[in-house]
Amino acid sequence: MKLAKIALAGTVALGLVPAVAGTAAANPVKSRTLTGNSLYGAGPLPATVCRERPMKKGDARSAKLYLNEVLRCLTRAWGTELRRAHLKPSPVKLAYATEVPAKYCGDTWRKGDWDGFYCETSHTILIVLSKDLLQQPGDLYLFNLVAAYYGEHLQNVAGIYRAFYKLDYRNKAELTEQTRRYSLQTTCFAGVSLRSVWKSLRRPREDWDDLLFYLRGWAGKYGGNRKSITYWAGEGFKTGDPESCNTWTAPSSKVA
Repeated sequence: MKLAKIALAGTVALGLVPAVAGTAAANPVKSRTLTGNSLYGAGPLPATVCRERPMKKGDARSAKLYLNEVLRCLTRAWGTELRRAHLKPSPVKLAYATEVPAKYCGDTWRKGDWDGFYCETSHTILIVLSKDLLQQPGDLYLFNLVAAYYGEHLQNVAGIYRAFYKLDYRNKAELTEQTRRYSLQTTCFAGVSLRSVWKSLRRPREDWDDLLFYLRGWAGKYGGNRKSITYWAGEGFKTGDPESCNTWTAPSSKVA
């Protein structure tokens, strides 16, 4: 089973959560950048044609070609959406490694922690093409992996990343919940991305159900429990609309 975790932007992924102190924030979140972001009002993501390139089991070269094409699809779909939201599209770069680097984007990367990492300063997604990651090239896991990291990029472009880091919190429990809201939003954005290209992928519904099984393996203190992950991934996929990914106004029960 693939139990990789989506790395939260920058040091959040390592549990080095925002060191903001001072006056405690009111609950729920009141930052308009988080709760009323213009990205939520841009409407459903336009349907995008995305042709998946064939991949061979254990073959890093074919995986790179596949993932490069996925990124092109996401860039087309979200470029239109960002312009609708009056946000400037920003290019994302894909980088690859065959082994986990000692450091990336200024942070220590522990072996086995993640399959990839989004660097908010360079707008680069690094994917570690390990043997395990290349064992099942036919499922949706690799597609969703890039889509989730692209979701972090969207949070960066829309100002959500910075607003999240500026949030005050009354205690560790509230801070942990805020981190889950951030993480679950990337899960939802990935679902939106998949909905926009779903028809062109010509995949059976069973492939989506299998992906949900893998996503539930990401459950944890900072990423949300299995029920929350399933809910937010499903909301994004069902609606295809980033408005459904507003985790910041959701009740605590939905981001547990």
